[in-house]
Amino acid sequence: MDKSNEPSANKNASGELSQSNASSASTTSGIVYPDPDNPYKCVANGVSMTWNEVSGQWLPDVEVDEDFLALYNANYGVEYDYSKMPQPSTRNTRDASPTAGTLEGGKEKKPLTKEEKLAKKREAIKRAEGWVELDEERNTSVYVHGFPSSIDEEQFIEFMSKCGVIMKDPRTGKPKLKLYRTESGEAKGDGTCCYIKKESVELALQILDGWAWDSAHKIQVERAKFEMKGEFDPTKKRRRLTGAQKKRFFEKQQKIFEWKPEKPRNYRPPCECTLVLRGMFNLEEIDANAQRIFTLKEDTQKLCERFGPVKKVTVYDTNPDGVVTVTFDNVEHTDAAVQAIDGRIVAGRVVQAKHWDGKEKFKRAETAQEKERRENAWEEFLGNDEDEKETEEEKKEMEEGKKEMEEKKKEMEEGKKEMEEKKKEMEEGKKEMQEEKKEMEEGKKEMEEEKKEMEEGKKEMEEAKE
Repeated sequence: MDKSNEPSANKNASGELSQSNASSASTTSGIVYPDPDNPYKCVANGVSMTWNEVSGQWLPDVEVDEDFLALYNANYGVEYDYSKMPQPSTRNTRDASPTAGTLEGGKEKKPLTKEEKLAKKREAIKRAEGWVELDEERNTSVYVHGFPSSIDEEQFIEFMSKCGVIMKDPRTGKPKLKLYRTESGEAKGDGTCCYIKKESVELALQILDGWAWDSAHKIQVERAKFEMKGEFDPTKKRRRLTGAQKKRFFEKQQKIFEWKPEKPRNYRPPCECTLVLRGMFNLEEIDANAQRIFTLKEDTQKLCERFGPVKKVTVYDTNPDGVVTVTFDNVEHTDAAVQAIDGRIVAGRVVQAKHWDGKEKFKRAETAQEKERRENAWEEFLGNDEDEKETEEEKKEMEEGKKEMEEKKKEMEEGKKEMEEKKKEMEEGKKEMQEEKKEMEEGKKEMEEEKKEMEEGKKEMEEAKE
């Protein structure tokens, strides 16, 4: 390890701290070494610190938890992974033995049983049931009173923003401040405000405290102290934020304090790439022919393509001013279009052209009568198309029916031929059967003749025997 990263206390050749060096170190720059045998622990300006060999610097002995990280990130806007940093040691590393981690008060530490672990968890849950009290260092809220009853939230926000950025609720996104009111809704004249940084609290105490609101009202500011009235009600305690919600909340806070470069003097906002044309049509024209929307869009695109590439054309068919917007690639093309079209006659109409300011909305809500008129015109437009489609479909059906009739006629002729062939086959089969019948009758006759011959032979044999 580099000697430059060693703690400032000096050691002798055997590695022991000398008393003279310890005494001299304890009086240097307000640094005190409470344990002369441990040069890795010191107290500087009342803060206990431990030498960290990894980072090569003295670090305060603080417990790094979620609340500490939240306060640190809110004040400095830097996230650091404290899990990678070694925890400060309370024992002398030179005196540590292999079994030191298992000893407590000279006795061996026994592992907790299941019952002891459950009891420990119950105790932690019981401690977390109540309201959490903030210490002075983490409290960034102030209590303000002395306002007139006519004050509203906007005036309260504007007044409190003089000393810093007001924290926003991570759930609702609204500023975390409150004006107290009576049951009738009238302001009582006091309220609370929560800042992001604790330095804003000091500014509010110095600047806003004693502020003359008017001749009759003087503002008083003090640190807010919250006390619970009555018993703890767990239903009123809001659920904790998840890790992802906390991360998003801190990222938004950091963006507030980020440095942003100034925009150049010739900067033009992106909204000026959009050209707004007024007087391109009227509602009666659209109601009479709904197809006019598509033709108007095509005509406008052709008109503006000579000034530069067109990215998008939008026709606002419900706007009574006949508005059509055209979006170009850059502002120079829009400038050329405004100069060429503004005040000119396009398709028999005087058209007004200008850049879009990024705020004006051109989509208008229709009344019930306008909606009914537009729907009727659209249905009529669709009905004409449907009639044309029906005639074409009927014509196609007739042609298809004619083809089917011809195919059926061919099938009938082929079936007739097959019937005739089958008839011929049946007649031939009938002839074959008659011939077979004749052959059978002839065979029968031959058998009868053979039988007679056998009987005659038998008689001859009997006669010869006698």
